[in-house]
Amino acid sequence: PRKITDANPQQAEYAWGRRVLIDYKNGRGVKLQATLTLPAGYEPGKKYPMLVYFYEKMSQRHHEYSMPVYDDRPHMSTYASDGYLVLMPDVVYVTGHPGDSALDCVASAVKKAIDLGYADPAHIGLQGHSWGGYESSFILTQTNIFAAIVTGAPVTNLVSFYDELYKSSGSPQQGIMEEGQVRMGTTPWKDGALYRSQSPVHQAEKITTPFLILQGTADGAVDWHQGLELYLAARRLGKQVIFLSYPDEQHHLTKEENQKDFQVRMKQFFDHYLKGTA
Repeated sequence: PRKITDANPQQAEYAWGRRVLIDYKNGRGVKLQATLTLPAGYEPGKKYPMLVYFYEKMSQRHHEYSMPVYDDRPHMSTYASDGYLVLMPDVVYVTGHPGDSALDCVASAVKKAIDLGYADPAHIGLQGHSWGGYESSFILTQTNIFAAIVTGAPVTNLVSFYDELYKSSGSPQQGIMEEGQVRMGTTPWKDGALYRSQSPVHQAEKITTPFLILQGTADGAVDWHQGLELYLAARRLGKQVIFLSYPDEQHHLTKEENQKDFQVRMKQFFDHYLKGTA
């Protein structure tokens, strides 16, 4: 092959990372992959702070160009230009155990990145939004491997969420809970204990990690009070938590001033816990 174009000549003016593909297995022995962005100026053998961002399958984004933009999620190029590793692992699921499945796959990927000598195990952060917000909120209650967690628009109580509306469409959440993305495979009446076991709110007493919640008050996919439930439970239990509630914002932040505000606050939060900045 011969290169014939230069689509982004201005990129040479910026610190830019590169990616490696990591193979790992979860606790059930399933072969998975994660894409790991190495920071600009990466030095082999040096351990770096690492940010983990995930949803479901992420390894297919290994060759995707990371354009820095304003929204409500971290961007690989932004953090890689400032000395961070960014890990994006795959997650596969067991019906009825969406939270447990995310914990297994994400923790396994993090362990692999540590074992390979990339990540500083004392300075690892986690971020997820929407479905990833639910997963990151659940992981928050189950492990202390992360130094800080940011969760956006999260479902936090599967029991109360089951009978809510997806306000953007007017349809009930029951379908997505039983057979859709949440994959519970049953109802709260048939197995209430299972629903509670996968609900971050019902596991809040186990939280040991400082965390930050993002929620828009006009969210039409995940009602605002889902984030509020976890915030109030955490405050009552004496946990370290910040609740960023943006008035009249949807499931994803739409106003540029709010997007910028959140990006700054999220970066400050991670820098404080992962880099020790004031």
